[in-house]
Amino acid sequence: MKTQQLLSAWLIVVALAATVQAQELVFEGPWKTTNRKLDGIMTSVVTPTGEEQWQGKFFGVWQGVKFDYTVTFTGPESDLRGTATIDGAQYEWKGSIDRKPPGRFQGSFTGSRYVGSFDLAEKKKLTASR
Repeated sequence: MKTQQLLSAWLIVVALAATVQAQELVFEGPWKTTNRKLDGIMTSVVTPTGEEQWQGKFFGVWQGVKFDYTVTFTGPESDLRGTATIDGAQYEWKGSIDRKPPGRFQGSFTGSRYVGSFDLAEKKKLTASR
């Protein structure tokens, strides 16, 4: 009986983990700045946190220095908006997610330090091979 309860609990944990992973969207591609040359490649992991509520983790390496920022934003996938303070600079950005293959996350940003855009392609999740 105890083994059956443990197995049931384990299956619930596995199912919840799979649900959380399925909600994550992973994108990668270039960002470009128009007021100073800071172009590079970044990755973004976007997770829905509620109805029209999102959290995006943006990370990569620029000129040998790692960066990693988490930003919250709101709106439907077709009209996302957010604000953030990054390294003391204020930013506003808008963008959209298109889930139709190949999947895109595009946006533009304005801020007290940089102005630019990003165009990221959805990365396919890797499956474990046997």
